Amino acid sequence: MALSGVRPPATRAQLAELAALHEAAERRRSGRMLVEGPLLLAEALDAGLVPTLVAVGEAPSPAALAVVLLAQRSGAPVVTLTGRAAARLSDREHAPGLLAAVPQPPRWDDKLPSAGPALLLALCGLQDPGNVGTLLRSAHAFGAVACLLSEGSADAFGPKVVRASAGAVFRLPTADAALGALADLARRHGLQLAASAPPRPAAAARWSPPARCLLLLGHETRGVPEVPGAQPAVVPHEPAVDSLNVAMAGSILMADWYRAQRA
Repeated sequence: MALSGVRPPATRAQLAELAALHEAAERRRSGRMLVEGPLLLAEALDAGLVPTLVAVGEAPSPAALAVVLLAQRSGAPVVTLTGRAAARLSDREHAPGLLAAVPQPPRWDDKLPSAGPALLLALCGLQDPGNVGTLLRSAHAFGAVACLLSEGSADAFGPKVVRASAGAVFRLPTADAALGALADLARRHGLQLAASAPPRPAAAARWSPPARCLLLLGHETRGVPEVPGAQPAVVPHEPAVDSLNVAMAGSILMADWYRAQRA
């Protein structure tokens, strides 16, 4: 398999363009994100996101070559990347030698089904990119309509979040949301507020997920800021364990909701 046409070397300006996408300010300004590796680039293309630039190493793997060819056929410009440049641009221990500047998908349009089950996720000050990415992946898997990110949360389009989401961020709509606006949003859409909470002796049973739910997840130790009207969403566990990782607890809660709706 060979790429059609000539792959020119990446220019200094193109390298700077890719490097800048590590910064949240540039991602917001340009409306793009940095995607690294053949699997994620294939997911982005499958979601209909055509890269504005693809940079591939001088000796790409067959998997990388195949997805770069798909990108080229979609109209993406392709340039060659030296091994030194690939390592400098990557935040991974072993750079895969394939990077792309990809448009961000459309944000959530503030619409939900007017009736029937609906799950909306809100991440309240979750700073760890791995947790945010994992929760985006679980939200997509368990049928959430969208994910809201409050102030202090990791950027949904940061490279580490994109990687941890395994491409879910390309398909699950996201939006920024102020904590103070969540209760009003829930009222407008007929959603029951539920906030993750540690198990207590008085509330040891697992929660009963409402069919229309705005699920709030907070920091593992600080928890969710108090939101009036929110019922506790609890994952029972052994008392010797202080708490569960938020990505694990949130995934279990969303799986509970998904199972309840299917039943």
